[in-house]
Amino acid sequence: MMVRKKSENILFRHSGEPQIESGAGAGIQYFRTVTNNVDSGFHRSDDFLRDPQKYGGKRMNQKGPLFFSLGILLAFVCFSPPANSQAPSSLFPEMSGWKKPDAIQVFIQDNLYDYINGAADLYLTYDFKELQVAEYVRDDKASVIIEIYRHGSPTNAFGIYSQERLANADFLDIGSQGYYEEKVLNFLSGSYYVKISSSNTAKDDRDILVRFAKSTDEKLGGSKGFPALLEAFPEEGKVKNAEKFIGKNFLGYSFFPSAFISDYQIAGQKFKLFLMVGASPEDCRARLQRYFQQLKRPQDGVAEKRYEISDPYHGNYELFWKGKYIGGILNLPPSPLREKHLSALEARLLK
Repeated sequence: MMVRKKSENILFRHSGEPQIESGAGAGIQYFRTVTNNVDSGFHRSDDFLRDPQKYGGKRMNQKGPLFFSLGILLAFVCFSPPANSQAPSSLFPEMSGWKKPDAIQVFIQDNLYDYINGAADLYLTYDFKELQVAEYVRDDKASVIIEIYRHGSPTNAFGIYSQERLANADFLDIGSQGYYEEKVLNFLSGSYYVKISSSNTAKDDRDILVRFAKSTDEKLGGSKGFPALLEAFPEEGKVKNAEKFIGKNFLGYSFFPSAFISDYQIAGQKFKLFLMVGASPEDCRARLQRYFQQLKRPQDGVAEKRYEISDPYHGNYELFWKGKYIGGILNLPPSPLREKHLSALEARLLK
């Protein structure tokens, strides 16, 4: 059975400034809408095709644009890497009352765009390795699709999961964590991010998806729990289920690595704590030097200590360098509260 293609279109807006949680690089914010079978490609306007001279081009005969478009389409069809179809792997469970597919679809880095064309870049940021998709059907025309995304590490799987979960979702004790929305259940298990969706399941939808999720999790056998470094974040005031792992370009700067970040709210004050992990202390030194140069505040000697930062895009904030870690606090002016939380984060780290 052929699994229905999912198309996730991302509408990009360039803000002209770095963003804290930018998975696509400096200055990019994304807004995601999920649709089925929608072409999100970019097309020249009909006005250009009718009168190319108006735009500095050469006028072609009437058939030219059509043959040109057909040529592009044929090239795409001929050279776009297809999804591999294979027998279901051991990752997919047998489900009583449901027909397991005879074949599944498999996508890798080169053709993930064929399945989630708008969101593929974000998944690739988190060291995506492989996607396996299977559709189960029942005699009454109900269906369930299981998508198993395998990433390079549990941290990267958590990263993409953290980008898509909502802090106020209906959370479930499945894998490391899961959550349910109508006709959708997503969960994290080790290096796997699993997304399960349903159709025509009526009032039993939640129970059906939970059963599928638990059976799939047993097959995966992934490690439980979130990345250990999240334990360094102090608990007081931390917004539950709002921790994220940013895959690269933290704060929108290409020279900054990946980072963990968590939202806080205390007495009406909202702020964020973050933690970047470098390859070594020298790596952190080099990254901070680049940052100070970017801010036009070059330092003669970058040392392991705290720094007051004035960033044109993120305002005034404080950060510290300790060993292979660079941590900081955003959106909170100098105060005993800022000192307390930044000191707590710093103290919980090992060099």
